[in-house]
Amino acid sequence: MFEIELKNPNEIVIKAKDRVVNINVAQCTVEAGLAVGPLVGAGEFEIGEIIINAIALKNNKVMYRIDIDGIKIGLAGEGVQTEELDELGPIDILGATDHKMVGIIEPKILIPMGNMDFAEVKASVNVEKKLKIKNENSLPATLTIYKLD
Repeated sequence: MFEIELKNPNEIVIKAKDRVVNINVAQCTVEAGLAVGPLVGAGEFEIGEIIINAIALKNNKVMYRIDIDGIKIGLAGEGVQTEELDELGPIDILGATDHKMVGIIEPKILIPMGNMDFAEVKASVNVEKKLKIKNENSLPATLTIYKLD
């Protein structure tokens, strides 16, 4: 089981059993309380049970693919080109700043980030403080938007 919160419009917090990881898509940083400080830029990082793949983009930013408990999370901020989204692979939960990414990725859950106008996305909307995921079987069958406040 893990939880996802939106700390600010560009920062997602993932709370797992033994770790808390803050990922800022605007600053391209991963903060996990490590002695080396924040992780910046592209690379693959294993932080407890959380595996983060920070994928380099053409605009010198990164997008993130996070694997936790068999669930795939994608985080894509401003400036991600649609052709770059293929590198994320199949995603269960998408945190994104552009609603156009939803049709390409086809996640089960969308977490709007930045200034995303998700009104054009045809899905039910839940407004919550945090999203709690028990396991793969607890994911919705159809696209659901979780607006995290």
